[in-house]
Amino acid sequence: MKKLLSMLLILVLALSLVACGKSEGEGGEQKKTMKLAIVYTALGDFWDICGSGGKKRVEELKTEYPDWTIELECTAASEMGVTAQIQVLENLISMGYQGLCVAASDAEGMTPTLNQAVDAGIFVVCMDTDCPDSKRSMFVGTHNENFGRKLAEYAVEWMDGNAKVILNHGAIAQLGMIQRLKGIQDVLNEHKDTGSELLEYQSGVSGGPDGQALCEQMMLGNPTWNTTMCDNAGGNVVAAVWEENGWFDAPDTHERCSCLSDDAPQVINAIKDKLATVTLVQKQANWAYYGVDYMFKYIALGQEPDTDFYETPTFYVNIDNVFDDDMYPNK
Repeated sequence: MKKLLSMLLILVLALSLVACGKSEGEGGEQKKTMKLAIVYTALGDFWDICGSGGKKRVEELKTEYPDWTIELECTAASEMGVTAQIQVLENLISMGYQGLCVAASDAEGMTPTLNQAVDAGIFVVCMDTDCPDSKRSMFVGTHNENFGRKLAEYAVEWMDGNAKVILNHGAIAQLGMIQRLKGIQDVLNEHKDTGSELLEYQSGVSGGPDGQALCEQMMLGNPTWNTTMCDNAGGNVVAAVWEENGWFDAPDTHERCSCLSDDAPQVINAIKDKLATVTLVQKQANWAYYGVDYMFKYIALGQEPDTDFYETPTFYVNIDNVFDDDMYPNK
């Protein structure tokens, strides 16, 4: 009798442990759990907007697929650079994440770690800047060469074909920035007969006094300039130079032009304050939105991506539309 009671007690304990490992939904059905991560190149307003798209899609999927629990981590290293970002990815791999959507700070440097993730059975999407030589499944983001072309085309038209450009360029090792620079150079070369040219560019111009001083140094070194351009989210540095010099006339005169990038609050305020002519916005919330969508559908439903490049749109924001409430909707 004692032996029978002992066996029954062991059985009850075993069943209790199994029950504790289940997540039950409505009606008592077992829920499945998925761990996904969005990995930025840095922290800040620009990337917060990006992450909001992923969070939005998670909330929609909870309604569409109530038998799934989706855990989403939006993260970045505390310092910029490929070494710090690799550490973030290695931690996520070790923690059992099933899907990663990554904005790589260095395409070549990140490729081995992305391959490590894929070899571990993780579904990998690149966003913002691609790592085309890695084993990633797809890229979600802007056509970066066309992005550069659109910046330069706006400047050339604004300056009646004679755009003398100094450029605040993004991270030199980032593939997306390399592609944008090519687009800018190609357009300016196409209009060299009317006087357009890239006078100088500096990479990795940071915010604050150092970045501002570097922009001013480019101006002093190239006295024929009439256009300042920024192909990354650091347009606040360019706007600060304009404010310091009292150039509050960008939308009203064609004597000079300032073409910025993205929709960080300080960049949007520069348009509103007439310290910039235009900014080219990417709708970066779509990167994480569709990254989450593709990760979920592959992991939960076994659906392979229908493309290896999902291109998200870009559009100009200037004084004519900057005050519109729906200036840059996520979709």
